[in-house]
Amino acid sequence: MSRMGDTIKNARIKCGMTEKQLAKKTGNAENFIKEIESGRRIPSDDQARRILKALGATESMSTELDVAAEPEVKLRPRPTPYIIPVEEDKPKPTKKEIEERTEANDAWLDALGGVVKRVPVIDEKGLAIDHVLFPIVGGKIEGGAPDKVLMFRVPDNSLTGFRVHAGDLLLVVPDKTPVDDALMLIFSKGRRVVRKIKKMEGSKLLLQSYDREFVSETVMWAEIQILGRCVKLQRSL
Repeated sequence: MSRMGDTIKNARIKCGMTEKQLAKKTGNAENFIKEIESGRRIPSDDQARRILKALGATESMSTELDVAAEPEVKLRPRPTPYIIPVEEDKPKPTKKEIEERTEANDAWLDALGGVVKRVPVIDEKGLAIDHVLFPIVGGKIEGGAPDKVLMFRVPDNSLTGFRVHAGDLLLVVPDKTPVDDALMLIFSKGRRVVRKIKKMEGSKLLLQSYDREFVSETVMWAEIQILGRCVKLQRSL
């Protein structure tokens, strides 16, 4: 419906007229009135004045005619829909291609041997599951010998309270002695874990974890094997 059609229809209903009665009063066909009210026909200014005058809606006349005289606002055309093409899966490389790429990467790393080092990523069982490149600065990586440092993939959320989450990678430099308040990689009860260390009297150590609750466990130094100190956190988004 158009605004003019709405105004005429509302005024007609207010007057209690039917379309047929209004058509007869204005000298028009009933279908003509219906088409105007439905918006299928736009009346001329003169026709609109006669209809509104017959309905006694003289107050709305000037406003509606002014609106009708305003230039039509052209809407932007709706953009044509299109489908973003999906790249087809590339064929998997053959065993020979993988070997050639590995050899090329190894040759590249050998050429940069004094600049970067491929550091192994290990899991809680000590298996190398990946590698991460680290820069060598002053002959060391974060203070550790390049051939001795490693990355440990955190297996669970037992360190969430220390802002370390499952899947995070911790760079570990070799260290056999406990460092107070440090996150350290230890071997305990048949697996590798990271715990915050607190030194106590004698040879006692406090192993701290923090998932939903803060947990501490007192052990003798001889009961565990200290593998290294965590010095850097790496997290993927």
